[in-house]
Amino acid sequence: MRIEVLAVTIICLSLLSTTALAANGSTGNRIWDAAHGPSLEYSWSPLSFSGFYYDLDSGEGSEMLTVKLDSYTDRSIEEDDLVYSTRPIETAFEHDGWGSFQIIGFMAERYFAGYSENTVFTKEVSLIADGQLAKVLINTDDKKSLFTGSSLVLQEGYVLDITEVDLNGNKVFITLKKNGMQVDSTVVASGQDYIYKARLGSTDDIPIIAVHLDNIFRGTESNAVFVKGIFQVSDSYTSVNGGDKYGRMTVDIVAPERITMSNPNVINLNAGRTIDIMGKLKFVVADDKMLRFAPVVDMTEPGTYELRGTVANGTFNWTSLNFEGFYYNIDEGIGTESLEVKALSGRTIGAENLVYSTEAQQVSFDHSAWGQFEVIGFLAQKYFAGYPDNEFTKAVSIVSQGQLSKVLIDNDDKKSVYPGSALVLEEGYVLEVVEVDLNGDKVRVSLKKNGEEVDSSILGSNKDYVYITEMGSSDDVPQIAVHFNEIFRGRELDAIFIQGIFQISEDYITLEGSDRFGRMEVASISEDSIVLKNRNSVSLTKDNVISLMGDISIKVADSDALRYYPFVMATTPSSKQLSLEMPDTITTGTSVRVKVTSQGAAVEDAVVKFNNVQKGTTSNEGMLSVILSDTGTFKVTAEKDGYVTGTLNIDVISAEDATKKLDIEVIPETMFAGDVISISVKKAIGREPVGGAELYYDGSAIGATSAKGILSYTPKDAGIHKIRVEANGFLPAELTFEVEAAENMFRYSDLVIDPAIAEQGKPVAVSVKVVNAGTSAGEINVELLVNGNVTSSQKVSLAAGEEKTVEFTAKGDQPGTIDVQIGDQKGSFDVTAKTPFLGMVAAMVIVMMAAAFRGRRKG
Repeated sequence: MRIEVLAVTIICLSLLSTTALAANGSTGNRIWDAAHGPSLEYSWSPLSFSGFYYDLDSGEGSEMLTVKLDSYTDRSIEEDDLVYSTRPIETAFEHDGWGSFQIIGFMAERYFAGYSENTVFTKEVSLIADGQLAKVLINTDDKKSLFTGSSLVLQEGYVLDITEVDLNGNKVFITLKKNGMQVDSTVVASGQDYIYKARLGSTDDIPIIAVHLDNIFRGTESNAVFVKGIFQVSDSYTSVNGGDKYGRMTVDIVAPERITMSNPNVINLNAGRTIDIMGKLKFVVADDKMLRFAPVVDMTEPGTYELRGTVANGTFNWTSLNFEGFYYNIDEGIGTESLEVKALSGRTIGAENLVYSTEAQQVSFDHSAWGQFEVIGFLAQKYFAGYPDNEFTKAVSIVSQGQLSKVLIDNDDKKSVYPGSALVLEEGYVLEVVEVDLNGDKVRVSLKKNGEEVDSSILGSNKDYVYITEMGSSDDVPQIAVHFNEIFRGRELDAIFIQGIFQISEDYITLEGSDRFGRMEVASISEDSIVLKNRNSVSLTKDNVISLMGDISIKVADSDALRYYPFVMATTPSSKQLSLEMPDTITTGTSVRVKVTSQGAAVEDAVVKFNNVQKGTTSNEGMLSVILSDTGTFKVTAEKDGYVTGTLNIDVISAEDATKKLDIEVIPETMFAGDVISISVKKAIGREPVGGAELYYDGSAIGATSAKGILSYTPKDAGIHKIRVEANGFLPAELTFEVEAAENMFRYSDLVIDPAIAEQGKPVAVSVKVVNAGTSAGEINVELLVNGNVTSSQKVSLAAGEEKTVEFTAKGDQPGTIDVQIGDQKGSFDVTAKTPFLGMVAAMVIVMMAAAFRGRRKG
């Protein structure tokens, strides 16, 4: 059985670049729902599951997961019936002069697999052939300017120092350091690449750092090196060998062309469970008699994640089953949204051929005794739509009135409250328990908002408190419901037990016919549904991201072959991030206190490590005292389950050097060419200012600090620079920092386009506010881009802190949606077809003739 599944999987991988749907029985849906009769041998590919690595531009994906079930009621994945396969694929460097390298998706994460024959700066090297995978840390083609004595700061402690430019100005001597220790040095000519090779495990001569030196300049006052192209691979790697276990999967094959895994033991798809499969990949199973399950990626780690729909190459219909961004309740199998491309003409979706529809559906309250309420997904967010007849209200539909509200609370948790205490709700509401009556069978409650009473009631045991209000044009809408399960009156203590709370927001959105949401317009609103259509055509221009409506966008491949998908970005905030507080320079043999906090509160039992060596756990005050005997740079980490790891780099110096170490600080933190900066020099221990210290900027002396340890200086050139300080009796110190280009100190805001709809060829006013965020006067060339092309520009001079409104005009020669951009401000306006002049004349003649004809008949 396992061999058959593996064979099918490999065949599917070969088809990924040519089909718009996953092979092997998949419909392109992420959700496997027995109610829909899917194949019992089902595959998830990068086309249908956004957690798998997929290169939209090349149309290639790396990973495939295939499951085999015996029936639609089979909740057991037997041994070897879950097969995972992945392979390396070619991916272009951001710096296109380097060709391409190999990337592989592994357990829903992206890894470097090796260099291919298409890599310009090295021979073919396969990391995966040796069972090793590493992370790509940097892959950029951004331009950077570095000056003599400055450094290019890379990842994992690597720093590339620009030591000296030769007298002819066509070569540069550079030094590579890691954690302050030199690991390489060489001379590189202008237009050449600096390559640093290292050994990763059993693989020799792997280029882990590549930097393209685009140009070298030697001037009378400064020397500069211009970098365009940086690539870095981690020098830490993950080993993958046959027999290795990852979660519930075991590695079967590791070869240059693929890695495969399967489950050695039965996996039970028990209702309501979330099952760890491997790495961040999980199965979520519906809490229902009907078998429904789907792969998901663990997104608890703070960050921004792309949730996309199945990749299409023509007309397509996305639903909650194949677009992870749409609202979906897997327990009840309810999804309300769909987005359908009904017709395509080349790369153009004609007017009204992109249809978004959503329909209200009933879902169960968490407090099941209440029955159900209605929800509706709208623009990839969940909203309250109304109530059917249930335990505490008659039928109410707010969506029929074009209104949508957010569900704020829906839980069945047990809570105990006492007379004088309060149940804290959302939006400033508090339900106070005033008192229990003498018989102990009733309770008096008061509902307050922002301290003001809005309602009061007397309730008995096993009764519901319901607060009913008006919501726009909808009358008698229950906004808050609380179930009082039991009331207890004792000799010393009275208590009320609550189980069941529901609350919707009193702030609602209102929809009306012809309302616009991005490129979409409300076409209809009915008793239980909403339909939006594109008023104007949408062009799927290659290598483009189209903001469609709300948080939903469409991404189009940079390819002659059409490939595209809708997506939303989901952000997991770092609400439980650990923070470390301790001096950044400490002395050997001295006791130092480390404090660990999260959102300002002390964290107990956090594990503190120095360079991965555990030093202890924090007290209930979040404190730990440590004494270090070795000198050097240490990475300090604080770890605790349920929290994001906190990190901090510190220097440990000997007692002899403690009084000799200097620190440099530059203010402001963000600086621009032409700004005056303040350079401060202090003792590392004690933070006392150091006067008379000589400062060097990119190797050139710029003066000495005052008695307060400060020197002012004005950087002229944007780029990466280095300040070095030397003072009698102290160790030299250096600081690398970046000066932004003068044009970057200008900020844009408040883009205004008026009118939003214009006739073909008619001008539209476009304005934007520009402010100088720097500390000195400057000039900026403000450019207006229409559909990506510069159509007009104005030079604007602004004093520090000054703001001006810059005005342009734009027009559209063809009907459709016109994109407008100034700086980082984006917007659009619609162009309608112009009524032909001859057509108007003809219409007037017809009217005049008709009038004359009627006149003759009357005569």
